[in-house]
Amino acid sequence: MRWYEKEGVKKLILLTGVTLAVYVFMRYILPMVIPFLLGALLAMTLNPLVEKIVKKTGRGRGMISMLIVLAVLAAVGMICFFVGRTACLQLASLVKNAEAIEGGVRDIWCECCERIESMLGVRLGEAEQLFVNMQNRMKSGFRSGTLPYLLKNSMSYAKVVFSMIGVALVSIISGLLILTDYPNITAAIHRSGIGKLAVQVKRHAKEAGGTYLKAQIAILLIISLICIAGLFATGNPYALLAGMGIGICDALPFIGTGTIFVPWMIIDIINGKYVLAAVYGLLYVICSFSRQFLEPRLIGGRLGYPPIVVLMSIYIGVHVYGAAGVLSGPVSGFLICELYTAWKQAALDIS
Repeated sequence: MRWYEKEGVKKLILLTGVTLAVYVFMRYILPMVIPFLLGALLAMTLNPLVEKIVKKTGRGRGMISMLIVLAVLAAVGMICFFVGRTACLQLASLVKNAEAIEGGVRDIWCECCERIESMLGVRLGEAEQLFVNMQNRMKSGFRSGTLPYLLKNSMSYAKVVFSMIGVALVSIISGLLILTDYPNITAAIHRSGIGKLAVQVKRHAKEAGGTYLKAQIAILLIISLICIAGLFATGNPYALLAGMGIGICDALPFIGTGTIFVPWMIIDIINGKYVLAAVYGLLYVICSFSRQFLEPRLIGGRLGYPPIVVLMSIYIGVHVYGAAGVLSGPVSGFLICELYTAWKQAALDIS
């Protein structure tokens, strides 16, 4: 038996080929077909509702599909409008009050330094002057580095925005077309060999990867709402922006809500704002408990992959794909595993 005919070598060659194929797909092909994949996802999501209404009313599938897609777009558009409007107002207020906020931060800094000096009996130097020096260095860095970089790449950002709008439009149109002809398209897919493989991967994705993504999105929304409600109760004028930001931090495996709430809590304790510190501590506990409580119940044993594997796929994905690797990494890992298993099984069936 030659070395390349050994079972272990065959498996290694197959795994390497699958990994390269998935990398090429995720890096070069996915950006071109992602609007149609999103359209297919939209069609799969709305198809059960369309079929139900078509059976009850006896109306044409095309008209029902169009009305449902328009209704969904209207609902999503209204939510995005009100949330976006509130976020923009809070962002404008943040920019308008930048100097007042800067002065408030300086006062908190100086007060913290004074309290630490009184508690520990040591001198920290001129606290206000230290803050001013750091502030000047940050402003200088922003003017000389960050601002020119943003202005230089402003056209690139505009292209990204217009590209996202184009992707959304193509996704909606393709989703409507797929939804209108959904029965014929699914029948054609089930008849083809590649289609059968895609259906198998899709079924496993729905059971494993889909469960994971839906769970993480649900947890992100719940924790964001908890943070927004808690910050609103404290009278924070930027509750929506801060709450959404903390929710996103919680979704990232290397950060979490503690990165925000723990420093706030320590600063408020030093400044004698014990009630506010207790509220932040309570919010941190509630968010942590919510994630620990919801994750096993929303995912359970359906994921089929140990959490360390998911963490590794995110870490490797960030190194391979950049920031998009937070999502692309787990998706690539899932595709490699599913395609390798499917092709290995097909090879066994042939032999």
